[in-house]
Amino acid sequence: MSAPVEILSRLLWLRDTAALPDKALAAQLGLAPEALAALVQAHPERFHESLVFPLSAEERQKIPDAPVLAFTEAGAALLTGLLPGKEAALLALLPAFVEARHVLTSQAELAARVTALEQKLEVVLKAMQGDGESEPHVDQPIGFVTEDLPKGLKAKQRTARKG
Repeated sequence: MSAPVEILSRLLWLRDTAALPDKALAAQLGLAPEALAALVQAHPERFHESLVFPLSAEERQKIPDAPVLAFTEAGAALLTGLLPGKEAALLALLPAFVEARHVLTSQAELAARVTALEQKLEVVLKAMQGDGESEPHVDQPIGFVTEDLPKGLKAKQRTARKG
């Protein structure tokens, strides 16, 4: 079940969670935003600040037409018992929150993969430009060399086998 685009487009990413502004939630339910605020104020024990929270002045400056309250997925779900007859409209919102969480997770995974690729690319570019410590020394021998064997031992072994 895909969430309606109009709901997804209204979700905000605030305080590391997807939140629906009170105006958008009220419009979805056919209520005034003030009615939702009054409902939250009437039941403070039910609506913890991690579920429904007022926007700070800094958050309001960043958001055009900033809402007074923001409802998380759990905060919106808690309204189902308090608004009889609005259960279907509230439950229709939940897939939008799930999809928003999926999008965020996908973006975080993609960002991590891009960062890892950038780091690998930087190493490759340094190696191609010769800026690394991997430049071979002129006096460094090529191939397998063992320092503890006496000189000429391998040559003596080869001649012994031929003979």
